[in-house]
Amino acid sequence: MNRKHVGSSFFDDVKRWEKEDPTFRKAVDEHVEKAKLAKMLKDIRGHEHLSQAQLAEKAHVTQSVIARIETGKSRTLPRLDLFNRILHSAGYETLIVAKKKGRTIQVALP
Repeated sequence: MNRKHVGSSFFDDVKRWEKEDPTFRKAVDEHVEKAKLAKMLKDIRGHEHLSQAQLAEKAHVTQSVIARIETGKSRTLPRLDLFNRILHSAGYETLIVAKKKGRTIQVALP
């Protein structure tokens, strides 16, 4: 019987699964990325006092597109051009930053 030692937790299991299964690791990474984008979009909407419907109208997308991004219910990450359009419609600039050992390259998307 495979018994857990005292002090082991769900997070210990997750760490073990990540090491053993690359597919699981990829799914966890994608979930984390979607959660970060969701939080960013919610924070922007809150700061700008926009409802999902108002932001969707400005970005020329449906309200359900905004909702899927904010809830992480989409099967994939939002396309960069779509996310950029949504951010621009709220008055934000999209920056892509690459860093490596003290070197930073930054590009603003149109």
